[in-house]
Amino acid sequence: MDEKLVKEVIFSFREVQRKTHHVLAEEAANREITTTQLLAIRELQKESELTLGELADRMKLGKSTVSGIVDRLVKAGFLKRTRNESNRRALSLELTEKGATKAAETYHVFFNRLEPILEIGEDKLKEMLEVHQEIITILEREGARD
Repeated sequence: MDEKLVKEVIFSFREVQRKTHHVLAEEAANREITTTQLLAIRELQKESELTLGELADRMKLGKSTVSGIVDRLVKAGFLKRTRNESNRRALSLELTEKGATKAAETYHVFFNRLEPILEIGEDKLKEMLEVHQEIITILEREGARD
């Protein structure tokens, strides 16, 4: 087994993730929002109504952490809290038009900045995605053994 090669692959993934996160953080900061707030908005774009607990689960963060994020997003007018019709005690979180616009603008600029990645070539990028999926499948299979 070539442990060195495995390490290089994993560290390469980490470095790509770190660099893309840095670009996203810059674009979010330019638009006066944090990456964590932007990710919360993104989850609510995927599913229009979530409870605080559901949002925390999707973000893989604690409820108290997400509660602070939500408070700031509500104060900024990006989210609103509404009563859940099926459970009057529960509050649902919904994205406002202002929040959707903020996310769309930020992600648009973010992905435009990453567009030079296409210089690698479509075939190579598609092959890389296939390899990534194979790695994910192997890791999920290995995780199931634990």
